[in-house]
Amino acid sequence: MTEQETFELIKGNILLIQENKRKPVRIAINGIEGTGKTEMAKKLTEYLNSENIKAIHVSIDGFHFNKEVRYRQGRDSAEGYYEDSYNEKGFVEKVLQSSQAELPSYTSATHDLETDEYVELEPIELQENTVLITDGAYLFKPIYRNHWDLKIYLKTSFEIAMKRGVERDKNALGGVELTREKYNKRYHESSRRYLKENEPEKFADIVIDNSDFNNLIILKNATASNTYI
Repeated sequence: MTEQETFELIKGNILLIQENKRKPVRIAINGIEGTGKTEMAKKLTEYLNSENIKAIHVSIDGFHFNKEVRYRQGRDSAEGYYEDSYNEKGFVEKVLQSSQAELPSYTSATHDLETDEYVELEPIELQENTVLITDGAYLFKPIYRNHWDLKIYLKTSFEIAMKRGVERDKNALGGVELTREKYNKRYHESSRRYLKENEPEKFADIVIDNSDFNNLIILKNATASNTYI
């Protein structure tokens, strides 16, 4: 299936949800580190806007804890990456819950990764027909899970994800070998724990094998089953 066809399928699910929901639709794009989540989230956002569906990409990267918290279990700790990277409660409150309030809004970030400083930004008002799209490695954890209106899981082998992740992050993480080591020790070890504890394919509404960007395979397509207000 082409990317265009995949986006059309996702759009169909969104339109079905919007028929029964009067608040912004919240979409999660999940997958192990290096799968291609961010790229898909950005492209899906662009596609929906081109189809006259108001869409916003809300990056969970704006909800990191600072380095003191993120690295308190060690710079290469998989447990630390899984447990301490993100202000999960803050994201739920300032994006997933606030977007469903009587006057919908969201906060774009609580932390600046470049300066490692916390920020206090004003909430941004949302139209009720807006679609919010977030990508992240742990979005089907219990703290998030029941807030999503549509859950998409990108399935890729660790081998392919490693290759993509190393190519993407090699300049930022000190070269190919150091990046590969970081993925092995921290990122993918953390992903294995996430898969074991959360069974993301089970909870996903849509599962896409994106091992080949030019030939996406839909493994599961179930209509989101939340009750909308």
